[in-house]
This record gives sequence, C-alpha cells and structure tokens, in this order.
Amino acid sequence: MIEEVNSNGNKEYYILIKKVVRWVRLSILLAIPIGIVVGLYNRLLTAANSFRKEHELLILFLPIAGILITFMYLRTKRNAYSGENLLKSEVQSAAKDIPFYMSFVVFIGSVLTTFFGGSAGKEGSAVAMGGTFGDFIARKFNLSDDEQRTLVICGVGSAFGVIYDVPFAGAILGMELVLKGRFHYTALIPAFFTTVVSNEIAIRVGSKSVQYPNLILDDLSVMVIIKLIILGIIFGLGGFIFNFVLDNSSRVYNKITKNPYIKAILGGVITIILFFLVGDNYNGLGQSFINDSFNNYVSIMDCIWKIIFTAVALGSVFQGGRGNPTFFVGATLGSFVSQYINLPLPSVTALGMIGVFCSATSLPMTSIAMALEYFGGEEMIAIILVMTVSYIISAFYDILSKKKLPKEKAMLFKGYVHKNKE
Repeated sequence: MIEEVNSNGNKEYYILIKKVVRWVRLSILLAIPIGIVVGLYNRLLTAANSFRKEHELLILFLPIAGILITFMYLRTKRNAYSGENLLKSEVQSAAKDIPFYMSFVVFIGSVLTTFFGGSAGKEGSAVAMGGTFGDFIARKFNLSDDEQRTLVICGVGSAFGVIYDVPFAGAILGMELVLKGRFHYTALIPAFFTTVVSNEIAIRVGSKSVQYPNLILDDLSVMVIIKLIILGIIFGLGGFIFNFVLDNSSRVYNKITKNPYIKAILGGVITIILFFLVGDNYNGLGQSFINDSFNNYVSIMDCIWKIIFTAVALGSVFQGGRGNPTFFVGATLGSFVSQYINLPLPSVTALGMIGVFCSATSLPMTSIAMALEYFGGEEMIAIILVMTVSYIISAFYDILSKKKLPKEKAMLFKGYVHKNKE
C-alpha cells in the first residue's frame, strides 16, 4: 500500500516536472520572436517619432500613409481599423485563424502612422503582434484551446511589457485584457517567464525605456487622502471623456462616408489643418511633452487638444493604440491640476498619467503594477487609492454606452459575499 502511494506520488511529480519543462520551452520559443520583433518595433517607432519631430512637414504625407494602411487591410481582408480590433475580436475569442502575416501588417501600419504624424500609441499594434505570435505557435504545436489561450495571454502580456518596459504589469495585463478580469492562474508562471525573457531580449536589440521620477508625497494625512480621492475622480472623468470622444469619432466618420479610403484622406487632412492651427505638440507619440509635464505646469488645453488629435487619427484608419495618448492626457491633466491641489507636481503628474490609463482601459491591476514599476513603491497606498477610484468612475461610461455594467465591475457595487455551504 505504501509502495503504491509512493509510486503514485512519484508519477505525479514527474508529470508536474514534465509540464513545467514543456511550458518553459514554449515560453522561450514565444519570448524570442516577441523580444526581437516588438523590441525592434519599439526602437523603430522611437526613431520614426524623433525623425518626424525634426522634419515636421512630413505630416503633409499623412493622407497618403492612410491610403497605404487602408490598402493593406483591405488586401488582407481584415478589419481596417487597427490591431486593437484584431486583438479584441479574434484573440479574446481564442480563434485559431489569426494569420501570421497580420503581425507585420499592424507593424507597418503603426510605423506609418507615427512617422507621418498621426496621434496614436504603440501598444495596440504590439499586443496584436504578441497575440498573433502566441496563436501561431499554438497552431504549429497543435495545442488545445486552453493551452492556446495561455500562449495568447503570454504573447499579449510580454508584448505590452516590452513596448513599455513593464514586465510585471505585462504579465498581469495578459490576463486582465484577454480574460476580461478573470485570472487564469495556471497562466501566471509562463506569463511572467515569457515577459521577463522577451524584455531582456528586447533590451539586447536596442529597445530603450523611459525614466520617470519617483512618486513621493509628504505623508498620508486625512487631507492628503481626501485630495487623492478627488484626483481619482478627476482622472476617472478624464478617462471617461477620452473614451467617449474616441468611441464616437469613428461614428462621425461613418456618418460622413463608408469608404475607408475617403476616411483615410479625411483623417489625414484634418490632422494637417490642426497641425497648422496649434502646432506639433500633439502629433505622434508625444513622449517629449509627457516628460516636460513632470517638470512644468501645462495648460488644460494641452489635454483637450491631444484628445482631439487622437480622435481624428484613430477614428479614421490610423494605427497604434490608445496607450500613449492616455499617458499624454493623464500627465497633462495631472500637471494642470497639481497647481491647484497643493501636492508635488511630479507626483500628481505620475498619478494622472496612469490614472487616466486605468480609467480608459479598465485595467486596475495592470495600472497599479505599471505605476509601481515606473514610479517606485514608496507611495503604494496612494497609487492603489487613485487607481481604484478612477476604475470605479470608469464604470459609469459602461452604463452610458452599454446600458449595463460588465460582470467584473458590477461586483464592486454588491454589498455581500458568498458564504460557504455547510
């Protein structure tokens, strides 16, 4: 009897070891192309954005870039409105039909958008590439649906971790985004492993991170906590407005025309007009202006103009994502508000940068992890408080646009817990 128990125990042990080795191998196999491709993509986007800043009149060719992007998507018979939609409609459903070449289509579309001055981010295309790589490897190895979903989670998270140099947040994002808040704990270890390895590979190919100042407050007195709650409300509303404007911008284009080529030309021309009206601060990734917001107070109009520029670009056919624009809107909103709330400028700017991202994306755990990685853990309570409030505020947008709360948000407003049955 004892020998049988020991035999079963040894068998389970070897099965566990075999699974761990298998997932380590799959994680490395996935991390290598993501680290190389997304790392080079990040490096290329940064170079394209810098080159554009030095040659501002490249924006005159933005309508042509829009036509090229539209042509690529129509030729591949996919959605012509960004890698974000590819991710949401196909990766989230674990569909095993995502063509491998789509990773290069979203790559080129995003680079063209940034190079010619469209206001967009970079994570939308990056996570689409990561999810596509995960799906491709799953199909090559004939993995089950659950295993394929795990690889997609790993791919999405590691790509996000590489593009923003936040491996911890990236591992969490895969589960929050793909599984819509329901954590898939068996994916946690391979997700972390894939993200860390791909991040190291990306650094080797020249992908560089952005350095931010540490978030430091004097103390957490009652008055400071009240101020932090107010900031959470403000940043939550910032994300609310950002989503409302961007989600409706595509509807405005659709009312004008259904032809994607005309949308591309229209989006490019409007961006050119806005550029000549208010300048170059709101084109491209906007990283230099984000950095300046930590050192100097800015105008509320900087926040508003960025929303308008981004709505014009992403409502049309241009590519990239909403990440950088939410950082820009949040950082400028925080910088503006800090002069009236009597808290340190860099700290309020930092909370705004991630707070608006949290509200706009409804990714509270990812946002908390990202804030800790970017700004340090000295003020963890402040970070958690602001992100929680901004996430709660974002629920009102769901009620406005969908008439009901998603299940994971609805639980926030329930005042009971399930009891174990005796």
